[in-house]
Amino acid sequence: MGKGATDRGTGAKSSMGKKVAIIGGGSSGLCAIKACLQEGLEPVCFERSGDIGGLWRFEERPEEGRASIYRSVIINTSKEMMCFSDFPIPEDFPNYMHNSKIMEYFRMYARRFDLLRHIRFRTTVCRVSKRPDFATTGQWDVVTESEGKQEEAVFDAVLVCTGHHTEAHLPLSTFPGIEKFKGRYLHSRDYKDSQDFRDKMVVVVGIGNSGSDLAVEISQAAKQVFLSTRRGAWILNRVGDQGYPIDIIFTTRMKTFLKNLMSPSMVSSFVEKQLNMRFNHSHYGLKPKHRIIDQHPTINDDLPNRIISGRVRVKPNIQEFTETAAIFEDGTREDIDAVVFATGYSFSFPFLEGCVKVVENQVSLYKFMFPPDMEKPTLAFIGLVQPLGAIMPISELQCRWATRVFKGLNKLPPRQDMEADIKQKKEAMAKRYVKSQRHTIQVDYIPCMDELACQMGVKPNLLTLFLTDPKLALEVAFGPCTPYQYRLRGPGEWAGAREAILTQQQRIMKPLQTRHVEEHPSAPTTSLVFKLVGAVAVLAIIFAYFYAAASHQCPEHPSGLSFHAMTCRNLEHDHISAPAPRKSWGSVGIIKRLRGLPQHPCHRHTADMAAQRVAIIGAGASGLCALKCCLDEGLVPTCFERSGDIGGLWLFEERPEEGHASIYRSVTINASKEMMCFSDFPIPEDFPNYMHNSKIMEYFRMYARRFDLLRHIRFRTTVCRVSKRPDFATTGQWDVVTESEGKQEEAVFDAVLVCTGHHTEAHLPLSTFPGLEKFEGCYLHSWDYKSPQSFSGKRVVVICTGNSGINIAVELSHAAKQVFLSTKCGTWVMHRLAEGGFPFDFFYISRFIQLLHSLLPHSVSSFLMERKLNARFDHALYGLQPQHGIFNQYPTVNDDLPNRIISGRVRVKPNIQEFTETAAIFEDGTREDIDAVVFATGYSFSFPFLEGCVKVVENQVSLYKFMFPPDMEKPTLAFIGLVQPLGAIMPISKLQCRWATRVFKGLQDLPPSPAMLADVTQVKEKMAKRYVKSQRHTIQVDYIPYMDELACQVGVKPNLFTLFLTDPKLVLEVAFGPCTPYQYRLRGPGEWAGTREAILTQQQRVVQALRARAGDCPPRSSTVPHIFKVFFSVGLIVATLVYISFSP
Repeated sequence: MGKGATDRGTGAKSSMGKKVAIIGGGSSGLCAIKACLQEGLEPVCFERSGDIGGLWRFEERPEEGRASIYRSVIINTSKEMMCFSDFPIPEDFPNYMHNSKIMEYFRMYARRFDLLRHIRFRTTVCRVSKRPDFATTGQWDVVTESEGKQEEAVFDAVLVCTGHHTEAHLPLSTFPGIEKFKGRYLHSRDYKDSQDFRDKMVVVVGIGNSGSDLAVEISQAAKQVFLSTRRGAWILNRVGDQGYPIDIIFTTRMKTFLKNLMSPSMVSSFVEKQLNMRFNHSHYGLKPKHRIIDQHPTINDDLPNRIISGRVRVKPNIQEFTETAAIFEDGTREDIDAVVFATGYSFSFPFLEGCVKVVENQVSLYKFMFPPDMEKPTLAFIGLVQPLGAIMPISELQCRWATRVFKGLNKLPPRQDMEADIKQKKEAMAKRYVKSQRHTIQVDYIPCMDELACQMGVKPNLLTLFLTDPKLALEVAFGPCTPYQYRLRGPGEWAGAREAILTQQQRIMKPLQTRHVEEHPSAPTTSLVFKLVGAVAVLAIIFAYFYAAASHQCPEHPSGLSFHAMTCRNLEHDHISAPAPRKSWGSVGIIKRLRGLPQHPCHRHTADMAAQRVAIIGAGASGLCALKCCLDEGLVPTCFERSGDIGGLWLFEERPEEGHASIYRSVTINASKEMMCFSDFPIPEDFPNYMHNSKIMEYFRMYARRFDLLRHIRFRTTVCRVSKRPDFATTGQWDVVTESEGKQEEAVFDAVLVCTGHHTEAHLPLSTFPGLEKFEGCYLHSWDYKSPQSFSGKRVVVICTGNSGINIAVELSHAAKQVFLSTKCGTWVMHRLAEGGFPFDFFYISRFIQLLHSLLPHSVSSFLMERKLNARFDHALYGLQPQHGIFNQYPTVNDDLPNRIISGRVRVKPNIQEFTETAAIFEDGTREDIDAVVFATGYSFSFPFLEGCVKVVENQVSLYKFMFPPDMEKPTLAFIGLVQPLGAIMPISKLQCRWATRVFKGLQDLPPSPAMLADVTQVKEKMAKRYVKSQRHTIQVDYIPYMDELACQVGVKPNLFTLFLTDPKLVLEVAFGPCTPYQYRLRGPGEWAGTREAILTQQQRVVQALRARAGDCPPRSSTVPHIFKVFFSVGLIVATLVYISFSP
């Protein structure tokens, strides 16, 4: 308060405000009790429920008129920003706390300051009214009720701490037809968990924090969730740069100072650009017309991932309801079973009987606390604000000021000054924010805290601090503006404030470091010289790229060309050992020269011995494209599928058959639709980019219908034995014994394609976990895991950090009491979403990036990629960083893991040393009580039906190009999909099938056995050198190099040089865009007329899948990039032609 403020209090006499009524025992009520005690006042807190906590206490059936939350609620402000200013949250508490942890903190606070004895539970405040002599005494009559009995008492002051989340705002009148809707509807206040919505079509109305949280959570159980928004929203993440809490990064005095120097438009543009780098809000149908600082932002880390996977579809406002559907303002109609209105809250104070009027959440209060028209300032409202930051520290500072006003130590200004301040704030709010009931009590965190601090003289003096304590001053000025700063000086000064500020970073890091990480080998330094050389190198690479690609093209080859002629050396791939062809002067000249070459001795399989009948084992993704390729080549396929349906791995079954692949209910693929589709059958544009297993099955069924594949499949048929016929050396034929309905049948086939995959036999290394035999809880392999419901309220450890392990840990953390993620060596975690919200593989799997990767030293490539991943979240800080580099292990893909770790729902632990009856003891000596163990320890594979034709030892198998046994007299056996690619497997299986069927048909040959064995040995040696030793790393391939290697065999690798001269627009997309499967249909056998169109429209299909709600069109791009492309293309043409002309 300014020194000139007029005294409107009752003076500073000690009798002033002795007895204070506090209404509500939530977070604001607790700090109100403490502030009263510190000022020598006598508090009595009335709490209508039976416990403290207010909003943050979860109850299955909340009482009317009381705040209510759902079971999984986690606070959106980090612990250092939300704690009470003289009571830091314990360092081992997670940064973003679950409601149960918040309650634990409140109880610690209440015990520490002995607050509970001042609370009267189960007591409702019925009426608060001024006493007849209020004008002179400022006293209040407070009528309460407990156990049906009313009681009246006189208080010298009243603190209203009821918050603003008690009365659900449910504007049903604005939704025509809701009265005839036959489904269920409810307000978010009544929502508790997602199980009531299992397999239902649900629309969530409202895109605030509750709405987006509920949409994400319900999408894990519902068949489909629609998120309806009238205006859209800007979405912030809890996890900021390098994995630090977002409020720790942005809520600093320096950033506030810089923000005040800039115009609102500049601030908005800067922040919006940062948010759109994470994901383009326009593409995702979320971009609002207003700027980011014009609305209370929404915080959610997982919403973009749920949208891109199609589990949540963003829709415009609802125009009307019918009996079974919702019709949206864009005219679309969706059948729905339930509606959740996340439409916010209203607030009122009926017990005050008109002392304070509230109209549409508008209330006139000085500093959002004091009614300006009171004769005596003995009534104050605490926590009646909506801050862009944490509310607990604001409530505490309000209490400290209010109690000093009650005691007469601080004064309020005259009524006209207070009303002028109120008016000014309302006008500023109306000018800045979108008109809404939500935007009536908005405050910015640091300005609000400093404004309150000035009233009582506790705002930190930076000048004094810089002169007396520079170390502390730097942290106060440039570090997060934590509540401790308001305990450095003045009334309520706390001796521990300095230490708390200087150690806040340590408390942020402590809960994340649950697994010790060894220091990672030092990465290459990025000196200025390196950067300059790198820039020059990139330019040189760009100009040399097309020539390099052209000169290493496979030649156009007619059927019957020898292996030597067909094989080309690929700069990007380590697996190829064949010699490089001579310099190319164009494809025609190459063909003429190659036709004159002598044939290399090889496995001849000429047309007169062409295979006719082909047995295909398995009708999953690989089996389906095997059928299609056989039909394309004029072969006669018969597919044997042991289950009753197609789909293989992607067919979800509650109780899968032994020996069949198995997935859990929520599985969503990690490869985006454009990268995983079959090369001549694009996935529909309205399908999500990352598809749920049910959508993958829908695509497979479309594919099977389109090419009439089902009639070639024999379901419920098990292959018992595949053996060489006696005359195999001359015919290459196989005896295939099958069983169906208990009857065996034997048939002769000319060739066999094994499409059983490598996810059928669970690898469960129980012998490596001592004590497991005496563990009293349950344990299972991820093969048996289906959904998290059976783990509700339990403590679960998930072993291994592969994709299944991390996905299951994340999913379990929504239901379990605590999840521990045990890892032996750590892992690098990639996101599905790349820059701008595009699919990661769509963004990074390109020919140009592959070329850069192959030209850069391995250590530099690893350093750059690891640096990029650590910019998202620091893997060492989160206890995940392994000793090996990112390219030395199959990476893990998960978007939500960092959020679950920082909120404490998943705790990363080292490897398990041993089990006891009820606990797991880890290698760092820590012990955790557990109820269940999930082993996500991968799979083994074998082929017992082949009876020793192909040997598998610890997932090691000798196959040429991971397909052909090199020691067969005839190449009539091939394995499809027996690879673990750094990318999608479906296109690889497709290309393998195209090659294998041409080999079976006699159109192409394999090299001699010694050459194939040498290639197999070389590939194994390189794999052993590159990857961490593991059963997981025996069939690894890099996507583009391996696809190109297969394409060279078939003669379908795109010819960039020819494309560059004939179709510059297409070549730019092929060279610099994503390497989608369509590229392998541009030429050669199996050429598809729709390929060019598919490639040029692939970005459109990616974006279209996201735009369920029509938002503002993205700003029209500048003409500069188009001009650049023209000059760039001309330059490349000239450079390429000059290079070729003058080369010897």
